[in-house]
Amino acid sequence: MPSLDSEDYELQLPFGPPPVLPDVQKQLKEYLLCPDRLPIHDYEHAQQFWPRESNPRSLYHCDVSSSETVLKFDRDPSTGQLLDFREVYLSDVGTTAKNSMSLTRAPGPMSEATRGSANNFPFWPGGFPESSLQDVQLEEDTDIDFDNNLLVVPPGFNCGVEFRPDNRTPVTKEAIKAEESVKMPEEEGNEVVVNLMELLQREEDFLGLWKDEIPKKQETPCPKVYLGKTLEIDQELDQLVPKEDIIPVLNISETATVKGPTSSQWAEVIDVSEPVRDFHQKIPDMAKTWDFELDIFQKQAILKLEEHSNVFVAAHTSAGKTVVAEYAIALSQRNKTRAVYTSPIKALSNQKYRDFKNTFGDVGLITGDFQINQTASCLIMTTEILRSMLYRGSEVCRDLEYVIFDEVHYINDSERGHVWEEVLILLPKHVSIVMLSATVPNTLEFAGWVGRTKQKKMFVISTPKRPVPLQHYLYTGSGGKSKSEMFLLLDQDGRFIDQGYAAAVAAKKSRETSFKSSYGPKNPRSQLNPKQEKTMWVGLIDHLRKEDKLPVVAFTLSRNRCDQTSESLTTVDLTTSDDKHRIRTFFQQCIQRLKEPDRLLPQVVKMQNLLMQGIGIHHSGILPILKEIVEMLFQEGKVKVRMKHFPWKVFERLPDNIL
Repeated sequence: MPSLDSEDYELQLPFGPPPVLPDVQKQLKEYLLCPDRLPIHDYEHAQQFWPRESNPRSLYHCDVSSSETVLKFDRDPSTGQLLDFREVYLSDVGTTAKNSMSLTRAPGPMSEATRGSANNFPFWPGGFPESSLQDVQLEEDTDIDFDNNLLVVPPGFNCGVEFRPDNRTPVTKEAIKAEESVKMPEEEGNEVVVNLMELLQREEDFLGLWKDEIPKKQETPCPKVYLGKTLEIDQELDQLVPKEDIIPVLNISETATVKGPTSSQWAEVIDVSEPVRDFHQKIPDMAKTWDFELDIFQKQAILKLEEHSNVFVAAHTSAGKTVVAEYAIALSQRNKTRAVYTSPIKALSNQKYRDFKNTFGDVGLITGDFQINQTASCLIMTTEILRSMLYRGSEVCRDLEYVIFDEVHYINDSERGHVWEEVLILLPKHVSIVMLSATVPNTLEFAGWVGRTKQKKMFVISTPKRPVPLQHYLYTGSGGKSKSEMFLLLDQDGRFIDQGYAAAVAAKKSRETSFKSSYGPKNPRSQLNPKQEKTMWVGLIDHLRKEDKLPVVAFTLSRNRCDQTSESLTTVDLTTSDDKHRIRTFFQQCIQRLKEPDRLLPQVVKMQNLLMQGIGIHHSGILPILKEIVEMLFQEGKVKVRMKHFPWKVFERLPDNIL
């Protein structure tokens, strides 16, 4: 049977191929525009009508315009008796979050109170001059002369675009050079007159033939000095040249300490060398007290916080910067306002939430993983969350009194530093800034930039020395007999120990010599194999346990390396029976929040087994609830070794002895 093509098949059908689906648009058009096709037998459903009762009185109801005045009352300050009422005009009438940046605008809905909305205007940032509505109207009413008032050079540029007299055609550099190089020929009929005498006179003047003689000046004879006046000259020299015992001698051995500037226009360094003797007289009723005597820098910072000033505490690690943050939070709770504590990482935010929750009670946490009590008076969050709230016009900014930036040196980070800059710029002017850091070298310069940006002076408070000693050791052991090879390279005063470095080099060379004698003259591998690395880690942890240096935080360069190192420590057991019972009970209580299938995940089971041995893993690949468990057990001292992958920029405040 001959096969038929598709075209032959279409020609055989009278109306073409059958449609797969009807054209809905065509059917709807026929239904609406062709009433003659309505069914005549089933007319009840041909047209439907829903009766509506008219209510003309509804036309009388309309939205009332905002009142331009408000009634305020005066009271007697001593008795509280009502004295008089007065009508006060309002400046911002009808302003909302959708059309105004003023703090006096109408508040938004409760659903947008904390996080704000993308459609809201941010509040006016502090440090920038506020423009009123009259200024905006004046700028709009001014007429612009588009012929003469247009700029041709952009601000900050050295040159711009030049136009021809028609103000439309731009002139290029090539055209200007061509016009300068090519001279237009002179028109015919114009005679050029040349004055030959003038040219000759110029040439003779150039040769100097017509110049008048300049009379020579009479030389004045030099005064003669007679020998009889030598005595007077010697006496004058004796008066000018001091004697040897009067000449100051530069003592190079005694080098004086060079002090830099202590103040600028927008920043000032507070002297912490002198004690604050009248501290309790200045602040008789403190917002928060401690059971220990405050340090000088802490007292100076608290005095500035009471004055509602911007404070930059650049103190050493473990010096007590958290005391300043706690007092700022206590001041906000006493004044019935709000405080925000920002940190660069989630782990530090979680830790501060646990600490401040026990201290203040009304504390909330907002991170990418957890949102707890977002209406609290003290909110702990990452800096990115605060930036989002400022851009979205959060209502928290109205009652915000203090913003605490912990680890503010993160502003120097190339990837995330702009977040701190944006937050510092966007904060309203009524917000006081408290910055905490231990690694900012140019404190006065940085504080001056913040003060100049916010148009409010910043006070810098620092500590003279580190209260907790920091020592640097080099571990060269590889297990076995060499597991105790740990040498001091840098002491607590920052001095380099030559003996420690020489001993480390000698221990390394002796091991290489023994390797060559056993395996030949080949150089040993620079990288350890998995078995050697396991032996090294087991020996190091055993040495630290004997020296009572646990707990310890071990940093690795990758998450995979972190997991591999923790798996190699399965033979190490660092916990007691009581620790195991506490870890098992706490772990089971925490994972009860997970679903039944999620409790059997391989990562959950593996983490529980490692925690029972006193080892924890903490990196971005771990579930947030498991990272929280590791942090809390590490603070309790149940986890002895914490494997962590993290860039070397910021560390949590954890009870570790070794890094």
